[in-house]
Amino acid sequence: MSETEITLEIVGKGNFFVPYSARECIQTLTPIPQGSLRRTINGKLVWTGETTHRKFKSTITCKDKTPPAFDGLWRGDKVNVTCLQTLTQTIPQDAREVTLEREPASLHLYDYRGKIWPAPIEQHFSLPSPFSGGFVTYAPRLSMMVENYSLEVDEWGLTTCWTLELVEV
Repeated sequence: MSETEITLEIVGKGNFFVPYSARECIQTLTPIPQGSLRRTINGKLVWTGETTHRKFKSTITCKDKTPPAFDGLWRGDKVNVTCLQTLTQTIPQDAREVTLEREPASLHLYDYRGKIWPAPIEQHFSLPSPFSGGFVTYAPRLSMMVENYSLEVDEWGLTTCWTLELVEV
């Protein structure tokens, strides 16, 4: 039985959750700032970024009994993350196919009335008939790099707190 839905794997080294190190995790996904909002000479507001550079920063925090196996983990190490945080995409009524922004680790397809529909766990898939619009919610699988981490121990409280900061590659 897994203690958490999130998975973290150091590329080439494997999973680093030891028992009782990752229960009740909290994850944030934040778009990395790039580009800027500027005014044209006519006063129109425009964005100067590139759509191909849209990436996430993630912070994962946890308080449990033991620390994860962070020994040997350093800034710049690559980590594959199955996110706890989900993303949701709107599906128009006339759509017949869906292409997700990221690779999904899990996926839920539901219409505007809340009915759940079967769907393959794939980044691009055809919608079942007669699906007439709704939403797809999925947990993305991201390739990330370690930006920083911290470990904290409460001796008398018998808890270990940790924070891992990651940036999508």
